[in-house]
Amino acid sequence: MKKSNLLSFLAGAALALCAAVYVPLSQAQAPAHVYELRIYHAPPGKLDALKARFRDHTVTIFNRFNMKSAGYFTPQENPDNLLYYILEHPNKAEADKNWAAFNRDPEWTKVRTESEVGGSLTTKIERVWLDPTDFSALK
Repeated sequence: MKKSNLLSFLAGAALALCAAVYVPLSQAQAPAHVYELRIYHAPPGKLDALKARFRDHTVTIFNRFNMKSAGYFTPQENPDNLLYYILEHPNKAEADKNWAAFNRDPEWTKVRTESEVGGSLTTKIERVWLDPTDFSALK
């Protein structure tokens, strides 16, 4: 993936998030959340199935485990079959606890198994922790 594509995505995602949750700078406070950027690499022909799994199942299960979805994105030009998403967590420790519970969830196990009968929907998953800056509208 080109660095310029990632930088463009991050800039666009930040603008979209700021527009959705605008807080005037004069009201800025210390960060109350951490954000987790995840990048999923889908095999050729599997991106639509991966997006369907998120749309139809995963997001709902995330909600049960206090994993707040901030947004889901695909690049406009996407030869690498990438899905980006950002989750909001109270802190990294809580995120790790919630991910562990999510991965043990019987509904998630069933959904994952059924969706991957024809092969895995991902070849690589990247995870980046993001802290809002002191001038960010998101905290």
